[in-house]
Amino acid sequence: MTLEINTTLLRERFIIRDTENDNESPVVAVSNRLSLPLYNANGDLTDTFVIRAQNMHSCLRMTARVLQSFIRQGPLLKRTSPFDFLDAWEKSCSDYEIFYNKNRWVAVYTKGTEIFSSGHPHSFLNVIEKCDSKNPGHYDLSVKIAEDAFGKMGRKIGISYESNIGMVLNIKSEIGRCGLVHRGVDRNSTFNFTSEPREEETISAVHCLNICACFLEGLQLAYFIGTTNDKLKSSIVKRFSIEEKQAEQALKRIEELTVELEVFESRYKLKFRPEKPEFSQAIADAERAHRKQTPLTSA
Repeated sequence: MTLEINTTLLRERFIIRDTENDNESPVVAVSNRLSLPLYNANGDLTDTFVIRAQNMHSCLRMTARVLQSFIRQGPLLKRTSPFDFLDAWEKSCSDYEIFYNKNRWVAVYTKGTEIFSSGHPHSFLNVIEKCDSKNPGHYDLSVKIAEDAFGKMGRKIGISYESNIGMVLNIKSEIGRCGLVHRGVDRNSTFNFTSEPREEETISAVHCLNICACFLEGLQLAYFIGTTNDKLKSSIVKRFSIEEKQAEQALKRIEELTVELEVFESRYKLKFRPEKPEFSQAIADAERAHRKQTPLTSA
């Protein structure tokens, strides 16, 4: 099945305040959110899933698992043997993620209802998804609907909403366009790439989602490795410490991601703009940036 996929990954932050009690601390809910509408061969919408997760790369990998199953077996929710969301989530997490990220979580929704979750997503996200289902296609109005819903229950709250794009994906059979925003040493950085098939192949949206996850995870790990390297040189982190061990494992994880990227590049013709991010350079940049900041931090 060849699908056209258009979707955006949002990095979200909700700040919920009690407007009648200034002494009460605000509640903060953060999430990465991706909406995945799925169409059959006739162009009919069969399912729409919303995938939320604690970090961007896990959100993309879980989305890829859901999409892959839909392509192979059709709609997920109308099967004799139900789709195993837990298995998909566990396979979306690397050994490094499982061992070092104890706060990882995921939640999957359809029509405003949570149908699967693992870990501890913030309960407020359920409220937002339920509000969105009442006015589909106008997600920005969900915050206002949520405020009104709390008001009807006798709670006057104000909700501040911030969002930034983490990824934009447009996949057709003949070309894939991906735009990514990642954390740089000084500010967020953006790069884009297009992928075109070699010979008779078509573009796989599943592959593109996983490769976007590779880049985002690798750059996140590179930042951690670079800062840890400089902390080791400055004796902020001790040799043979837990932090040094984690940095070593993070580097091994980057090697795994590099292999995955190389396989992708062997299957598709890629063009990057401005240029392809290199994990080794990102490590060096993070190390250099931390070195500049350390005197100010310790002053």
